[in-house]
Parts: sequence; C-alpha cells; structure tokens
Amino acid sequence: MALTESKIKDLEDKKFDELYTNHKAKWDTAYKNAAEFAKKHVTHGNDPRPDDVLKVLLPTIEADQDLRDHQEENKGRAKRFVGFFGEYIIDKNL
Repeated sequence: MALTESKIKDLEDKKFDELYTNHKAKWDTAYKNAAEFAKKHVTHGNDPRPDDVLKVLLPTIEADQDLRDHQEENKGRAKRFVGFFGEYIIDKNL
C-alpha cells in the first residue's frame, strides 16, 4: 500500500475525505472486519499487512451504495478512486 500525498490530494479534490468523515463508523467497521478476516484466513494468525487488508476490504467498499452515490455526485467514478479510498480507510485506522 502506498497512500501518497498525491493520492490524498486526488481524494480531497473529489471530497472523499468528507465521505470518510460522514460515514466514519461504517468505514472503520469495514476496516476492522477486513483486518480480522485477513488475519484469520490470509496470514493465518499473524498481523496482516495493509495490502492484505486492502484485498479483503475492496469488495466490501466497491459495492457500498454511499460510495457509489458519492462517486456519481463528485465525478469520481474512475476505478482508481476506490483503491485510493480503500488505502485511505486503512491509513486512518493504523
């Protein structure tokens, strides 16, 4: 995972930081669930690396209606924004 300053600025330009803040509890829960799943099933009890968590987290957030609505409203439908946002969620929880 490489959440760079450039990616953060791209997310902020499309107001993904507001999406995170407005639904913080949901995103933090999604992170926690993904991290627990990765620890149990991917790293077999070892602490997962952020990229391991991201692989589990992405399918959850890709289907989220709040995220999809936000992408539509803010012209942020490019696939890269979902990955960047997943990295952002993980970064906020580390």
